[in-house]
Amino acid sequence: MNRPSSSAQGPTTPPDPVGQRYRVLRRLLANNSELLELMADLEADLRHLDPGQGPVREPVLGLLEGSLLAAENLNLLTRDRDRALYDAHEEIEREVRKYLGGFPPPAARPLVLPLHDASRARAREVGGKAASLGELRLVMPAHVPAGFVVTTAAYRLFLEEGDLHQSIRKCREELTLAAGRDVFRERAAEIRGLLRSRPVPRKVADAIADGVMQFPMPWPSLWAARSSAVGEDGPFSFAGQFDSFLNVTTDRLQHAWRQVVESRFSDRAILYRLMCGFTEVDTPMAVLFLPMVEARAAGVLYTRDPVDEAGGRMLLTAVPGLADGLVQGRVLGATLLLSRDRPGEVLFPSGPTEAGEAAGAAASATGPDCLSPADLQELAQTGLRLERHFGRPQDIEWVLAPDRVLWIVQSRTLRVEDRALHARHSAGSRPPLLEGGTTVFPGRAVGPAHVVRGRDGLSGVPAGAILWVEDATPELAEVLSRLSGLVAERGGPGGHAATLIREFGLPALFGLPAGDAFASGAVLSLDATHRRVYEGSLWPEVAQRVRSRLRQAASGGSAGVLHDRLLALSLTNPLSAGFRARGCRSVHDLVRYTHETAVRALFEIGDEAVRQGRRQVWRLETEVPLNLTVMDLGGAVAEQARRQSALRVENLDSVPFRALWRGVLRPGVSWAGRRQVSGAGFASVLVASAGEGAGAVRRLGERNYAIVAPEFLNLNARLAYHFAMVDALVTEVGENNYVNFRLRGGGAGPQRTDLRARFLAEVLLRSDFGVDRRGDLVTAWMRGRSRGASEAGLEALGALMGCARQLDMLMDDEARVHHFVERFLEGDYGAFA
Repeated sequence: MNRPSSSAQGPTTPPDPVGQRYRVLRRLLANNSELLELMADLEADLRHLDPGQGPVREPVLGLLEGSLLAAENLNLLTRDRDRALYDAHEEIEREVRKYLGGFPPPAARPLVLPLHDASRARAREVGGKAASLGELRLVMPAHVPAGFVVTTAAYRLFLEEGDLHQSIRKCREELTLAAGRDVFRERAAEIRGLLRSRPVPRKVADAIADGVMQFPMPWPSLWAARSSAVGEDGPFSFAGQFDSFLNVTTDRLQHAWRQVVESRFSDRAILYRLMCGFTEVDTPMAVLFLPMVEARAAGVLYTRDPVDEAGGRMLLTAVPGLADGLVQGRVLGATLLLSRDRPGEVLFPSGPTEAGEAAGAAASATGPDCLSPADLQELAQTGLRLERHFGRPQDIEWVLAPDRVLWIVQSRTLRVEDRALHARHSAGSRPPLLEGGTTVFPGRAVGPAHVVRGRDGLSGVPAGAILWVEDATPELAEVLSRLSGLVAERGGPGGHAATLIREFGLPALFGLPAGDAFASGAVLSLDATHRRVYEGSLWPEVAQRVRSRLRQAASGGSAGVLHDRLLALSLTNPLSAGFRARGCRSVHDLVRYTHETAVRALFEIGDEAVRQGRRQVWRLETEVPLNLTVMDLGGAVAEQARRQSALRVENLDSVPFRALWRGVLRPGVSWAGRRQVSGAGFASVLVASAGEGAGAVRRLGERNYAIVAPEFLNLNARLAYHFAMVDALVTEVGENNYVNFRLRGGGAGPQRTDLRARFLAEVLLRSDFGVDRRGDLVTAWMRGRSRGASEAGLEALGALMGCARQLDMLMDDEARVHHFVERFLEGDYGAFA
């Protein structure tokens, strides 16, 4: 990288240091503004588009180039004090370019692959399910059927040729956990309608035909079409969230492929992705086609019983024929406990506290009629072989053909709980309220009961509840992340619902009727390990752990290399020791650092001017607790006030500043602490701020900056947990005028921060601003307007900054957004106090 020497450019002692450096600052701010807009667009595109596509690759390269320019401009201001930015930028660029190198252009990717070419190394192309199965076919070809995969490249081609990316993106922006249930269902149905309205691309249709023709004649007449999304059957199973289709005729394969793709946007699948923190681009859909296998029996084998303390047994569920009803939870089937030490030997429960007692009682020493002792032995041995290959306990779907050939059609990691975590809890001598059932996942839970009967919906389930349902189905994924425990009156330990429950680590029982023992709202303590339910809260530390888990789930996680190296912001506190050039881990950090340091550098020049007797920097005296320091670029401070150490607003002859301040001081706008706060919102802020460490958040009242001229204002302020920027030029010539506003951040969790951003966007739109909202970043602009209209816009911003401060603590739901929008536009600023 060529690193310019800032000190070599321009005179070493400029005649007007403030003006000279201010011009550099204006270039830097303009460049940083462009970078922030690029990041805002990219933040949304990363959730929808493949990194190999032009709409992602081009702005990524633009960010790398523009952030290098920001580093150069800053070093001009600081006389090369921040050359460490070049090292930080070089590291960022190296990692980003290496990551992009793993995503060839979409045109270079195959649309179909034979199953034997699928592996975990190609999981981005073939999806999780096909990757595991393809790898197994190489290890044990006699037990894995041949097949082919229509890859994720076909899925992306379908969206591109159908011009669906932007339409889906627009609908998905309203598909959040904060959206009302009706809005959510309408937008999800709208996406599915868009998919149904587009033809299958000719290239995809030809690829499916090519996949069939890879088989020797005569070609299979019936097929299974199975989902294989990226990430499926990995740490997140997606069990039961997508649709699969059996007995598909060859002439209906294209239709089946589209149906599987469409199921990616079912209500339950979208909710699952939202709860697990997946972005839209994380889980593109591949579709696995396998020839149908005639089934004598089928089922699910867990190579370790998830509730076996000793770890010496397997759990097998089986039904005659195909197992689709079993895994969907509609059929229970026979359940056996098999020995791991003596593969194929059937074990029996030995005591009243053993999990699986009810299911095991239905088995015989030789298993159900559809399985012989030799079948059980082969199943157990094959399961152990798969476990050794993957190095983890496995959840295996299997089919036994009439000729006794065993076929493996799915194998994924099985979550097994560490039993030591639960050994210390005891209920003492208190008798249980209810007892029995089958342990699906061990552990203890404490929380209010919530009973759902019949067709009652799941939308009203409160966070931290112990949910009691009649049937365990995959639709439960909608609420699992919010629960502390679950009990189902009916359900099989080998079904999709059980897999999802284990994935979330949720203490749960199946097969325990509630009767009239309690009603919704009653506090219960669930001991899923020993299959007992007690009244009241027996384990307060368990309840605290549940609250911690719910907070952690709400905080989200990393969104990948591009997000971490381009968009993530870790330099949030300019006063911390870590706020330095070498601490920049992303382009966003670099932009934040250059902006803050550039303004500081300009103030250093101002301090130097003060020491030389050239008064250009003043503290603003005002009742508003913003601790504002003002720098005059020339002509904004009345001559009689220039000798004072502090200024009042009336001493400033700056049109945009005075307009903004009129809004700041509007009657009813409060800059003190809030009188009314949502309890949940206040807790959310405490949780979010606690995670940042002591002193990590810059407090309201610490120094903020305003650079002024008679027709110009640039204000950078920290309003509690929010960053705000106002940049404005207001003249008598309307076409020259502009007002730019940006606000980002929040002290509460992501849902409340999102609601606060919606409030801001709606108010600004209805105040004649152009608006762009990306996550918690709200950018607004007003350009080419008259002086009067520009001043009115600035007044609105002043009032809005005061009202929006800490507003996320009051944001409980969508209704509150609409409430506060109307209150603000009607001038009822007291509603925000």
